[in-house]
Order: sequence, then structure tokens, then C-alpha cells
Amino acid sequence: MKALSSKVLFVSALSLLLMLAACGGSSDETESENKESGDDEVASEEEFELRLATVVNPPHPWVDMGEFFAEEVEERTDGNVKVSVHDSATLGDDEGIMDELQIGTIDFIIGGPLNAAPYVEQYQIFGFSYLFDSMENFEEAIAHDSDITKRFQEYYDENGLDLKLLGFSGGGTRFLSHKDKEVTEADDMKGVKMRLPGSPIMSEIWSELGAVPTSLPWNEVYSGMQTGVVESFESTLSGYEGSKLYEVAPYIAETEHLFMGSHFTMSGITEDELPDEYNEIIEEVAIEASYYGTEQGKEYDEEIIEKLKDEGVTFSEVDKESFQEKVSPLYDDLAEDIDATDVLEMIRELQE
Repeated sequence: MKALSSKVLFVSALSLLLMLAACGGSSDETESENKESGDDEVASEEEFELRLATVVNPPHPWVDMGEFFAEEVEERTDGNVKVSVHDSATLGDDEGIMDELQIGTIDFIIGGPLNAAPYVEQYQIFGFSYLFDSMENFEEAIAHDSDITKRFQEYYDENGLDLKLLGFSGGGTRFLSHKDKEVTEADDMKGVKMRLPGSPIMSEIWSELGAVPTSLPWNEVYSGMQTGVVESFESTLSGYEGSKLYEVAPYIAETEHLFMGSHFTMSGITEDELPDEYNEIIEEVAIEASYYGTEQGKEYDEEIIEKLKDEGVTFSEVDKESFQEKVSPLYDDLAEDIDATDVLEMIRELQE
């Protein structure tokens, strides 16, 4: 009986050990499986604080666009992704912001394509005056699913930029402003010291019109006009009003030479750090924000014209053909110089 009891006890103990071992293995495997299958769930609970930079002063379509983006992203991620909007060049100028995007210290920029030309030279095509026949043509060209938008992401990749183009947006129409005289035709620009962004293409175009280009950051235009470094510049009405430039340049020529474009770009490092589900939300909201920015730009133009007239700003009608005749023959050579002939042809095809 003792031998039998010992045998029973031994078998029972062995069975218990085997069961515990099996349970332990199952627990480890389950935990491992849970970790693997729960990556997205765990990641989605992590909180992220991101920064979006733009150089313009509010009120401005780009600032509205950034705030819309920030609010929608936070709401759709249940508060786990918060985006702070830094306007008025508080995080630096466009080139500095582009540099920081590539090292991940800033996460997004809404900026002017011409200021990003040192990184993607083809962006200078957005400085071709009178390139688009209408606002409708322009909006079609910058749509999120257009061949032109896709081509610019390819330029990012070809140039080895760790950046993602979330989309293009409008921001209103660009006009010419002057310190002390009305401009009504192209010949009025002869010898005028004109502020331009750091774009060789724009310098060439306005030089063809007789101006003397001077490169200045946007946040130095006001002081440049005060000191006489420049006496003219071109901009959107929202940028003009937001920076109170009517105080130093009370004459606006209705040139409407450019439909203002903006690029909404994200750091590739930020994209890699975020869970897929958050990147999908960011892409979705960025498209909505881009269309919102375009609509805001058009609304601002209508409202601001009336406000500026009340401020005593003088608006003058312009003989646009006198400008077009001088600049349109430059397009093919200029596009070839910046390796953007394919984009130029895409734009022309949209307008046929």
C-alpha cells in the first residue's frame, strides 16, 4: 500500500508539474502574441506633441489652415496627438524650418513653395507670373490627387529629402504693392527696387519687367520699406494686411500675377515615429485642411479689399497684357533651367 501510495503521489506530482509547465508556456506565448498583435493598440495610447510652423502673421489662410489641422487631428486621435501652431516666424524662416523638419525638431510646415526652392528647385515654377489662366485651373493643378502633386513628392524623394508632401493649398491672389506711386502697366516697374523671395526665377521675371530685385525674408519687408532698402514688393492681400504693410506701402496694383500656392510638408522622422493609424488621420486631415486654406484665401481677398480701402489704400487697375507679353516667352527656358519642363507641360495640358 505504501508503494502504491508513493507511486500515486509521484504520478500526481509529475502530472502537476507538466500542467504547470504547459500553463507557463501557454502564458508566455499568449503574452508574446498579445504584444505582437497589440502593437498598434499600445502605440495608439501613446501621446504625441507635435509642432507646426509658418512664417505668416494672423489673420492669414495658412494660420487658419494650421489651426483647422491641429483641432481635427487632436479630435480624431482622441486627444493623443496634439499639434501646436507657431505662426509669425517664431520658429524661424522657411529655410530654417525645412532644415529642422529633416532632423525632426519641427514636424510640419505650411510655407511658400518659392522659399523651399533651395531644396526642390522645381518649386520655382510657382513663381511664373500669369502661368495659370484662372483660379479653377490653379486649383485643379494643386489637387491632392493631381499628377503635379505626385510629381513633387517624387522630387522630394529624388533629392534625398526625408520629407512627406501632405498637399498643396492656395492662399489668395498675389498683388503688387508700392511705397509711393501707382503702377498701371509694366513700364512703371523700370528701376523700381523690389523685394522678392530668394528665387532666381522670380528675379529673372521681374528683371525682365524692369525692376531691380532685392531678396529679403518676409519678416523684414516692413523695415525694408521704411528704410528704403526696397520700395515695392508682391504678396497676397492677407499677408499684406496681416503684417500691416499698408502702413508703409499704401498703393496696390491689381496685377493678380500669381495664384498663391503653399506646400504642407511633414517631417519623415515624425512620420516614422507615429503609428500607422495616426499617419492615416494626419494625411486625411491635411487634405481637408489644404482645401480649407484655398477657400479661406479666396474669402480673405474679397473681405480685405474693402477693409484696405477703408484704411486709405489706393488700388489701381493694371494693363495685365503689358506684363504677360514680357514674361510668357520666358517660360520654356526657365522651366528647362529648373528641370521642370514636365510640370510645365502638365499645367499646359490642364488648360487646353
